[in-house]
Amino acid sequence: MKLFPSFPAGGRRRSRSGFTLVEMVFAVGIYTFIMVGVVVAIQIFALRIYTLGTTKLVATQSTRKALNQIRDDIRGGKRLQVGNTDNSGNFTPINVTNGAVGNGLQIFETTNQAAPFSIYYLQTNTVAGMSSNVLWWISVGAGNASTNRVNLACYITNMDVFSAEDWDNWPATAPTTNNVYNNQIYAVKLQFYQWEYPIAVVGGAGLNSYDYYQIRTRICRRATD
Repeated sequence: MKLFPSFPAGGRRRSRSGFTLVEMVFAVGIYTFIMVGVVVAIQIFALRIYTLGTTKLVATQSTRKALNQIRDDIRGGKRLQVGNTDNSGNFTPINVTNGAVGNGLQIFETTNQAAPFSIYYLQTNTVAGMSSNVLWWISVGAGNASTNRVNLACYITNMDVFSAEDWDNWPATAPTTNNVYNNQIYAVKLQFYQWEYPIAVVGGAGLNSYDYYQIRTRICRRATD
């Protein structure tokens, strides 16, 4: 009995076929094309997300800046009152027997209700090409000598921008005591919208593609008299 099979000497090996140079070049070309497509798609997607994130940050940047300015003025003010204004900035304070909620806030730098003072108010019409619903800041110098008017934020959608709350009954919305002295918390609320670029497209359905934001805070006066 043979334990190992015997093979004839000089037997032929089976021939094995490989890739030709043309086939290799063609395969590498397809692979390269696919990889380039994947890399480009990732870059485009990343750029789209980056642009969308930047749009959201820019949308809130100016509003936060305006909110910081209002906060600092409230903390440093001597007398404050919530009211309503017309589109020219003429301020009318709200009587304390009513809910102290309005589209304007007047801040006096002294205990006398006279200039210098600042008025923050929401404009609801279009003036000189400026879009409606703009938050304005009016600064009136001593003796009404000079007046400065600055646009702080655009596309505000809410009318109840400012409100006064009695700290004794916080968070009450209708204070029952004098609204120009020391016993109130002043709330600021800004709701606004921003075009949702680059998700939105120009024209058609893109006209309604907006993101909506809200920034709000409560501030007390720093100094009391």
